[in-house]
Parts: sequence; C-alpha cells; structure tokens
Amino acid sequence: MGFIRGSRLLACLAATAALLTGLTAQPASAADSPTVTKLSLGADQFKLTDTSYVSAANNLYNNHLTSHANLTDVVTTDYTKNSAGATDSWLNLRPMRSCAGTETKALPPVGTRKAWCWSNAHTDDTSPHWWPQGLSSTGTADGGDGAIQGKHVVAVSWHYRTLSNEDSRDCTTNNLLKMTFIDRDTGKYRHVLLAEPTDSGNNFKFVTGHGGGIVWYANYLYVTDTANGIRVFDINKLAKVDTYGSGVGTYGIDGAGRSSACGYPYVLPEVHYYKQAGTPSDCSGNTIDPEQLCFSWLSLDKTGGGPFKLVAGEWQGYVDGARVVRYQLNPTSSSTYPGLLNMSGGKTVIQDAYAASRYRGLQGGMTWTDSQGVLNFGFHKGCGTVPGVYSHTWVGDTRAATSCAAGGNWAAGPPQALSYWPKLDADQVDEVWGLTEGICAGSDLRTAHTEFKAATDDSDVCWNYKGTDNLSLRTVFAVGFTDPAVQNLH
Repeated sequence: MGFIRGSRLLACLAATAALLTGLTAQPASAADSPTVTKLSLGADQFKLTDTSYVSAANNLYNNHLTSHANLTDVVTTDYTKNSAGATDSWLNLRPMRSCAGTETKALPPVGTRKAWCWSNAHTDDTSPHWWPQGLSSTGTADGGDGAIQGKHVVAVSWHYRTLSNEDSRDCTTNNLLKMTFIDRDTGKYRHVLLAEPTDSGNNFKFVTGHGGGIVWYANYLYVTDTANGIRVFDINKLAKVDTYGSGVGTYGIDGAGRSSACGYPYVLPEVHYYKQAGTPSDCSGNTIDPEQLCFSWLSLDKTGGGPFKLVAGEWQGYVDGARVVRYQLNPTSSSTYPGLLNMSGGKTVIQDAYAASRYRGLQGGMTWTDSQGVLNFGFHKGCGTVPGVYSHTWVGDTRAATSCAAGGNWAAGPPQALSYWPKLDADQVDEVWGLTEGICAGSDLRTAHTEFKAATDDSDVCWNYKGTDNLSLRTVFAVGFTDPAVQNLH
C-alpha cells in the first residue's frame, strides 16, 4: 500500500494507532474464529508464468503506431475534430464533476478528501454498457511526489456489458476493456483502448476481461484477467491512432496501414501476460477452486520493507474464504525485469497468502504492515445498491464483521477498488481512494432489458425511483487513510 520514505508513513500509523488506543492490539470482543487466516501453499500453487509481448509491442510501437504519445498528451490534449476533419465533441476531454443528488449516497459516510462523479455529457455516469471497476494512480506508481511524467493521474478500468437482445461483436464485444486517465489537478479525463499486439506486432486487437483490479507501478499498469491471471501494459508505449471519432467501430491496422481503436484516439499496448497453469472451475462466486485463483481485484503494498507486493484478491459472493495472494515485485532499479513481478525458475514468487475466512463478496482490498509489525487488511464488500461494507482487520482479529444485513457502513453503488496515495508533491496526504460502479435503472432500461430490476428494499438508494432515465451512483473518492472514522470500521 504505502510507499515508505524513511519512516514517515510508519510514524503516522503509529500515531494513529495510539490515538485509537492500540489499533492493532485491540482485544477481541467476541470469541470467534480469525477473520483472516494465513495459508500454507503447495510448491507451485497460484504461481504464474510470463508470456512476453515486449518484442511484439516494440515492433507495433516503432513501426506501425508511430504517432507516439505520453501521459500529458492524453490528459491535456483537446480534440475538436475527428480524423476526417469533422467537428466531433465526443472526442473532447470530459470533465469530472462534483457529486450531486443520488450520487452523494454512493460516497462513504466519512469526510472525503475528494469526491468526483463522471461526466453526464457522454453518459459515462449512467451508461448500462460501460462499468467502472479497478482504480490505481500515479500516487502508488511513484510514491516520491505522486507524479508520473509530471502529472498526478488516477486510472480507472471499465468493461463493456452486452445487454439482453444485443449482439456481442467488434467494438461492442462483451467484456471489452478500456482504461480512463483522470488528471487529478484539472478533473479532466480521457478513455484509452487497451491493445494486445498480434502477428508479431504487425497488428493489434482489443483486450477483453472484467478489469476488476488494476495496479499502477512505475511505467506499468497491471490489469486482472479473472480466470487466467494478470495482464501488464506499458505507459511508455502510449500511441495515437490514425482513425478516431464517434461512430468509428473498427480496431487494429487495416490493409492501407491505418490504425483505429473503436473510436478512441489512443491505445495502450500489452507487454506481459502472467497466467496461472489452469482455469478455475468457477469464478461466479459459488465455489472455491483449491488449486486455481480468481483474480478479482489488485492493490499495491510498499510497506513492511522489501520486496514490494502486488496484492491479488478474489470475489467470492456466496462462500466465505476468498484468497488473498501477495506476489513479489522487482524494484524499479532491478537489473532484471525492473518494475515487474519477481520470477524464480520461470514462475512468479509469492510472498504469502491468506484466506479471508469470515468474509464473502470482497470487491477490493489492500494490505499494509504497521509500526508494530502487524499485517493489516482493508476490504470492500459490495451489497448491491444498499450501503456496502468497509472492514479494517488484521491477522489475529476475531471481531464480528459488519454485514450487509446490518445496513453496511460504507458507500453504496457498490464500492469497488481500494488504492493508497501517500504524497502529493511535497505534502504527505495519506489518502485511500475508491470508486463505485452502480446506477439506478430507469423504467426505459428496465422495460428494454429485464436483467435490470426495480429496487425492492427501502434501504436501497434506488428505492421508489420511477423515472424514465437512469440515475448515477458512480463516484470516485478519496478519504483519509489515518482517519479514525475509517480505521475503526469493521
């Protein structure tokens, strides 16, 4: 989670722990089983092998996608015309806005440092097709001053959902993935298509998956592929395509050598794909495969001394005991695979693994080691569009957890990823970032697509809504990591 510069974060955590009368040493209030249990893994259990796309990505970037871009280009360049020269407002940077109305119910009931909602100009706030999922930032990627290429940026992954009676094909393929880059300083953002090099890098295709978790570390963005593993994309290979604008439904490089990316002006190429040996028997949340992991969410842990850890967790909605596996990351100064997962014998190295013994439905999580050497966990549990649950727990904690039935204690929407932002320039900010994904379906959507239902519970934020249009429950927020109102939640 946090980047340690000397002992500043640990000192801050120690002061907070004292304020909370011993946060990690709090006595159990119920004689019960532990909330988190350390696992003993088999020799190769949950380890991943690496398929490298570096050579293909280099060929694609150097010889085909030659209009190179950087992060500043993506979050600052306005486009008023499409590639054909016609005025096209769809391409402009979209402004994040302050949350209002129903959206405020999707924010945590604690003091927020930041509270953003998506643009309504292009239906990012209410679209039933695109769903925001994972979140990370340059704050975790860098840790020195919270900037990459001089910009403070939040990244959010989205997947496309094909609705009933709709075809899944081309740029409306179910689980198509894109990444959004938000300029923290201006609140403007742009969508970018994720791309996998093909034909040794002479072409590319789009990437599919749920995109439930992302981590930004150095110049790499790690993105979950639920049943398979983790994809890695290189920020240093951002590129602008030739054909872009609303109505463009093509991708890749055509026979004339012109590139397109489902209408978006930029693509982000894949450079590594870490895959597990098999496929889980089920990632629908009903059963846990003892040998294979469902990669549902990610976060980054830089505490507790080296190595840094890439934290991968499961969503298991109907059974307790989802696993949390922490993979070792190479430092950016490493002579081999800098900023990438540590490898030994051709497989990733696992730091440790845990079972969330008394939790189900975890949609995001993070870990950190405090000044007493205790490993802490922060978990998000979604509860539909009623308030979800944030839980701070640790190894050895046996307290009873808040439940959805008890009314939750957190954001509604439901909550998704968790990510830590330590510093903003010279200031220590110690923020926990998260997001929510939901909408209140309007009567038009419910009539056209029966998978969307009206709320049946008066605790639901969508209760008694009878309007025709969809309402947004989609927020991006930051709260204080050391805030007692956050850390006392369970």
